[in-house]
Amino acid sequence: MINLILALLSGVVGALLTALIPAKNDRLRTTVVFAALASALIFSWRTALLVFAGAELELTFGLAGLTWRLAPDPLGAMFVLIASTLWLVAGLYSAGYMAGKRNLKSYYSFFLLANSITLGVACAGNLVALYLFYELLTLSTYPLVIHERSAEAVKAGAKYIIYSLSGAGALLAAIVITHALTGHSDFTSVPVLAGQTGKGLNWLLALFIAGFGVKAAIMPLHRWLPEAMVAPTPISALLHAVAVVYSGVYGIIRVVYTVFGPELMSSLTFAKALPWIASFTILVGVMIATRQDVLKKRLAYHTISQLSYILLGAFTLQPLGLSGAMLHMISYSLLKVTLFFCAGIIAEQTGETVVSRMGGVGWSLPKTMAAFGVASLGMVGMLPLNTFWSKYYLMRGGVASGSWPLALVLITSGIINAVCFIPTVVAAFKGESQGRVHLESGSSVSLMLVPTVLLAGISLLIGLWPGLVWDGVQAVVNSFF
Repeated sequence: MINLILALLSGVVGALLTALIPAKNDRLRTTVVFAALASALIFSWRTALLVFAGAELELTFGLAGLTWRLAPDPLGAMFVLIASTLWLVAGLYSAGYMAGKRNLKSYYSFFLLANSITLGVACAGNLVALYLFYELLTLSTYPLVIHERSAEAVKAGAKYIIYSLSGAGALLAAIVITHALTGHSDFTSVPVLAGQTGKGLNWLLALFIAGFGVKAAIMPLHRWLPEAMVAPTPISALLHAVAVVYSGVYGIIRVVYTVFGPELMSSLTFAKALPWIASFTILVGVMIATRQDVLKKRLAYHTISQLSYILLGAFTLQPLGLSGAMLHMISYSLLKVTLFFCAGIIAEQTGETVVSRMGGVGWSLPKTMAAFGVASLGMVGMLPLNTFWSKYYLMRGGVASGSWPLALVLITSGIINAVCFIPTVVAAFKGESQGRVHLESGSSVSLMLVPTVLLAGISLLIGLWPGLVWDGVQAVVNSFF
């Protein structure tokens, strides 16, 4: 239990200390930030490994007449590992990207606070605790979205808050109704709503999907996400591949398998429509992405598409589909963070943010564009990248559910992904390299380049050796089937 507590407190303590450090003391602030991130990583991994080994961790306390419960299970442990690992990587990238920029005290304070809150989302043991951390995540990431304090950033932040709080209203209503029906909201081996009947459950499911679907960017609840690209690149990476969007995705998976359960879900009319809603988001999201000339906006719409891969696997209500969802949750996060990191390096070193003007940039940034190329192949779903295996199991899950067209959706989206990314990589190495200045030098660039190349390498390693993550994936699947 002490590992769980220390994992959750590391970011909070680090954020408080960072806020107290004088703005000009960069060295001390950097030390505190990395100590907090390393502590969160170590204790998160210790917690997750205990959960995967079968340990039951639980912390329950009462406040304001409500029971707040922390009790990570294999699904939560998977989210904990992804979040704590990629947060440390993003911290290293931030050290290079944010060097010399303003408002660093605010940036790193909320950066660390959001880390702890995301881990709280993952470790929530009932709907009450999940709702609390889910809402705190909105408040802690809002200052990061508007970090630049420009008119565009403030406008994007307002849209983010409006969408998030609207979703929160739907979610609160769903939680109140669930508690009224069952008398509790604890996550256990028995679904919360087990044994419940009635047409009203379709509306309850719709409320839950709407509530979590905002952060999961299900169309048409996605419009806040492209606007949030005004945030600094490390924050864009975390918003789009770890913190906010994965909290929404995690919440939906939790609702499907822990609140309703596969048996009840299979009997609901609205549940049968969910795979097709996810399919629509997959295809339309990636088609819109191909039309975006600003690289970060292209990545944003691509995020909308890829998140629904995970949801599609969960909505099949099949062990194979859920296996694919968990594999994609791991694989996509690694690759999308890589792509955002590459976009940040390109923008910082060349000043270029528009795809159509990036021809030849590969000669100036060869390592960056090589990592971008690896991640691009991963987004297509090609061997030897990790997403090949997630898409393989997602297709098998679709067929096992009796809806073989779902496999065609994934194949089609893979082709469109190739159109979206591969021409950019090819164009980056067109033309002669003679006379081009190599821009991947200097300490700041190295701090950005090292985590970028590292994530691309890990994605390749998992693609070649999927057994590295398979035990964790199966632990999640076995906990629900």
